[in-house]
Amino acid sequence: MKLRIMTYNIAAGRSFEKGPDYRPIIHAELQYADKIKELAPDICGLNEVDYRLPRSARVKMAKMIGDAAGYESAFAPAVTWTNKWGIGTYGNGFLSKHPIKDVEIYPIPNPELTTEAKSYEPRVILHAIVDFSGRDVDVFVTHVGLSDEEKKNAAQTITTLVGYCTNPVIVMGDFNMKQDNLMMQPLLSMLEDSFKYYPNQDDYTWPCDPELMKADPAKCERIDYILFSKHFKVESVEIPALPLSDHKPYIANVELLDEAEG
Repeated sequence: MKLRIMTYNIAAGRSFEKGPDYRPIIHAELQYADKIKELAPDICGLNEVDYRLPRSARVKMAKMIGDAAGYESAFAPAVTWTNKWGIGTYGNGFLSKHPIKDVEIYPIPNPELTTEAKSYEPRVILHAIVDFSGRDVDVFVTHVGLSDEEKKNAAQTITTLVGYCTNPVIVMGDFNMKQDNLMMQPLLSMLEDSFKYYPNQDDYTWPCDPELMKADPAKCERIDYILFSKHFKVESVEIPALPLSDHKPYIANVELLDEAEG
């Protein structure tokens, strides 16, 4: 079965088309819906997703994008804010052309120590069981924190969850780590990194700013991932230079192998 898998950090619905420092008052949810519909993934993990926050007109962002692009949707709140307009949340989203059978949300433990000069915030993992023509697949979507303490906790939590799975597995999201980070290694020993099938190993997913790439290539990093269990065969990878978010979308075209092969 051929599948098109995508992960995309949508920057809380902001549009960066006018430059990396541009923050529009009116958000760009429907622009994201149009681009996702155009790129046509079977499933898509979303990072930096708002839910009823005033800054994004109190929309249910994952549902709005999913409805507009023709997908089932799910949302996993990580951060909650309360203000005079009520309660709103922020976290990870998931879109699927295939039936979503179940969704679970796993918190990533907060660090016991917050010793680094980094921004700390609660993080979660969205776990969806998706029915691909009668075959269940475990899909995990996450957005890893910036500090080493957060990265360590995230890597351990994801690795533990994957270890419990008996179905084929897809893990995707913004990990805020390069592939040579030691904290990625346990997960990379369990799952295949689709990026190795991409012909330009110097390409990057963040920031989506061609001028910065020219001026300071060292600041450009591949920190968005799609990882697969042995049940998948990766055929190709795409990293479209789409300037809507500060991240590029990342797409893997794969084959879900027959059970006898996988």
